[in-house]
Amino acid sequence: MYTIGITALMLGVCIKTLRRWEKKRKITCVRTLGGHRRFPVQEIKRLILKSSYKQEISHPHSSFKSTCAIYGRVSSHKQSKRGDLERQVEQLKEHAKKIGLI
Repeated sequence: MYTIGITALMLGVCIKTLRRWEKKRKITCVRTLGGHRRFPVQEIKRLILKSSYKQEISHPHSSFKSTCAIYGRVSSHKQSKRGDLERQVEQLKEHAKKIGLI
């Protein structure tokens, strides 16, 4: 079960779209005792596979699932001169490849 924010991120749509889809019964969710929406994994997968879903996406980050960002940083000029940043970025790339992100 995922929160509305995480689900929106996974599907590449905004939160308002998920609320609208729930109201139109295009997606089902479970409500917590506090009234918060939780979306089952099966519902998310169903929408991803559904061809009509692809036509409704207008969000610029709909390719989120195939994007991987790597962030490396150093704290000082000394670290930068030693090449710490380049080594760090290479290690991050290797790890991303190892776990199948790139």
